[in-house]
Amino acid sequence: MKLETWGPAEEKARWKLVRTDNYTDIPGEIVMANEETGEACVCVNGENKTLSFGPRGIRIVERVR
Repeated sequence: MKLETWGPAEEKARWKLVRTDNYTDIPGEIVMANEETGEACVCVNGENKTLSFGPRGIRIVERVR
């Protein structure tokens, strides 16, 4: 799965990022994410952070409501 920077914020808010090495949630709002490459950009406290966990290093999963 891939979420692009230009995608609707409401759509990206439905999802969260999980690391595949230790299955912990990655905090912040998703700006962009790509499961295939393991790269993501998240906004934490108003600051964008670019993360790279390597190929298939993250999963994009739906938030539980």
